[in-house]
Amino acid sequence: MLIINSLFLVNTSSQLVKGIHFDRIITIVLGNSNYEESMKDPYLVYLASQGILLSNYHAIWHPSQPNYIAMIRSSKSGVLTDFNQDVEGASLPDLLEDKGISWKAYMENYPGYGFSDSQSFDKLYVRMHNPFISMNQIRTNSSRYIYIVNADTLKKDIEDGTVPQYVFYSPNVINSGHETNANFASKYLNNTFIPLIEPLLINSRTLLVITFDESSAYFDSLTNYNHIYTVLLGPNVLKSLKHEDSDRYDHYSFVPTIEQNWNLSTLGSGDDTESTPFGDGLFLDVSS
Repeated sequence: MLIINSLFLVNTSSQLVKGIHFDRIITIVLGNSNYEESMKDPYLVYLASQGILLSNYHAIWHPSQPNYIAMIRSSKSGVLTDFNQDVEGASLPDLLEDKGISWKAYMENYPGYGFSDSQSFDKLYVRMHNPFISMNQIRTNSSRYIYIVNADTLKKDIEDGTVPQYVFYSPNVINSGHETNANFASKYLNNTFIPLIEPLLINSRTLLVITFDESSAYFDSLTNYNHIYTVLLGPNVLKSLKHEDSDRYDHYSFVPTIEQNWNLSTLGSGDDTESTPFGDGLFLDVSS
C-alpha cells in the first residue's frame, strides 16, 4: 500500500535545482494495456484514488518504441517501428544538463556500459523500451551513457541519497506487463517498485508518474485511439474531489511539462507549440 505520511525521510540530494511544482519527477512506464483493462485492477484503481487519474491520456503510436521516443523528444522523430533506431538531435537530457539538473534512466536487466543491442542475453531487457540509447548524442558519448544504468542501482542511490531529479524507470518485459498483463504489472508495482521508492515520495516536492507505453489494442477506434492509464502521485499533487483530470494529454506532454517546471529551453520538436503540458491546476504550491 502506498503510504506517504511517515517520519522516515531520505535526504536525496543537496544540489537540487528548484522547480515550480516539483523538484524531482519519477516516471515508470509499464507495457501494453488498455485503459479499461487497467481500471479493472484493484491496485491501479487504488493508486488513482491517491492522486490524479489522467482519464483522457493517450499513447501516440503502435508499436512500443515510438511512444518511448516521444516521452523524451516530444516527437516520434521518424521512429515508427520497434527496430533499432539512431536518432539525431537533442532530447530531454540535453535540456536538463544545460540547467544543471541530474538524470538517470534505470532499466531492469540492462547489461550496462552503453549496451546498444536490441535485447539482453536473457531477453528481459529490450532496447525498444530504452529511448535514451537511441539518441546519438548519448549513445556515442561514454560520459553521458553512464547515466543509463541497471535498475538495481536505484536501491543504492536511495540509500546513498544520490537519486537524480529526473528518474526514468523501465521494468523488464515480464514485470512491465509487456509479456504478461496489467495485473502482473500491478503486483510488481505493489510488491516491488512502490515499496522501493516510498522514501522518495515522502518529499513533498517529488512527483511520480505511472503510465503505460501503449494500449494492447492495435486497432482502436479513432475516437479512443491508444487510450491508456496514467496517474500522478505525490504530496505535491492537488487531489481534487474526483481525483481525476479529463483533459486530453499524451506522451508528448512529458517534455513540455518538465520544460515549464524548470524553465528549460525547448527542443523545437513541437514541445513548445503543439504539445499540451500537464495543467498547472493539478499541482499544489509547496514551498518546502
